[in-house]
Amino acid sequence: MQVPVLVGILSTLLSADGLVSASDLTKKYEISARSVYRYINVLSESGVPIESVQGRAGGWRIIENYKLKATYFTPEEYERLVFGLQSSTLQDDVTKQALLKLSGLNRAHNATVLKSDQFIVDGGDSVLGELVNTVSEAIAQKKLCHIEYHSKDGEDSVRVIEPYCLILKDGAWYVYSFCRLRRDFRYFKVSRIVKLEVGDRFSGRSYDGVDSSVIKTDVLKGKEMCEVLLSVDSSALSACEEWLGVSAVVKMGENFLAKATLPYDEMLVNKILSLGAGVRVEKPRRLRQAVIEACQRIAQVNEDD
Repeated sequence: MQVPVLVGILSTLLSADGLVSASDLTKKYEISARSVYRYINVLSESGVPIESVQGRAGGWRIIENYKLKATYFTPEEYERLVFGLQSSTLQDDVTKQALLKLSGLNRAHNATVLKSDQFIVDGGDSVLGELVNTVSEAIAQKKLCHIEYHSKDGEDSVRVIEPYCLILKDGAWYVYSFCRLRRDFRYFKVSRIVKLEVGDRFSGRSYDGVDSSVIKTDVLKGKEMCEVLLSVDSSALSACEEWLGVSAVVKMGENFLAKATLPYDEMLVNKILSLGAGVRVEKPRRLRQAVIEACQRIAQVNEDD
């Protein structure tokens, strides 16, 4: 499920004078009728009072005098909504209006509105939150960041980076920067920054911009991708939908099937383990075997002496 589309549909319903039909939404957001119904169901289940009118001239509308509460979204959901909209390739008037409305809602969260207007992030006391806010201010002021970085391969290095953009990808923060050590643009995972100091101003460099496809290509660079098919029961349905998106999960009899193209690595195995006994790996077989072997290792570690 695409966050910009969900917010766009909500915005369309809130601003409409009358009924909004399925065909209106399919054309406007270039999605299927089936997807439209899923988005409407998600909004209804989350508390938006949507009235449905059947028939050829039917459609949906939000009950009169309804106002979206400022606390409708949690701070974490709010961050994802804003970044989802900003990373969308569809930067039209609808997207801009949705962002403007979200900015109004944000006041009730007492969030920190960053000086860079590229994003909004809820302020907090955590180390990661402080790092994100420090990086965001450096972006706004075009100041260098001197960082000590611990890579996923366990290597420690000292870098001087020119930060240009913050990205929220799969719940993790990345800063898109020009690394003066490597003389190239790189992504740095904020949670892997051990120490950060803001330095002098830099003049800035031209770059092509960052969209979701570019992020996926760079973040997953060099990783093997595989087609994953999972059988899912009701106990793991919600978690699986949060992970892969509602559109990736379809009902099959009493259970569900989830299909996605994912990087084949240890993180994938660990993610499936986290879903517990509610998920069975159907394809590929080697992934199923990897999950079985991981379960066996866990059992051995936890056996009584």
